[in-house]
Amino acid sequence: MVAANGSLVRGKGIASIQRTGPGRYTIAMESDINAEESVPQVALNQSADWRSEIFAKVVNASTTSVLTGANSSASDQPFYFRLP
Repeated sequence: MVAANGSLVRGKGIASIQRTGPGRYTIAMESDINAEESVPQVALNQSADWRSEIFAKVVNASTTSVLTGANSSASDQPFYFRLP
């Protein structure tokens, strides 16, 4: 679970999370996790703006990018992230 400010609320297997701009987050996995061998799953937290959207993209073996927004504009939103 990730807060809108990019801080990790709870989780495991995450080395770091950086908020790189409004609605833009970079999630680095621990070294024993290969993001390229999985499909990231993301969902907005129930406290997110009701008109929000969320997207995820695997950048490389250790990094995933998450974008959140509302009304077609980037904005910080709390979300859940899972890499099964």
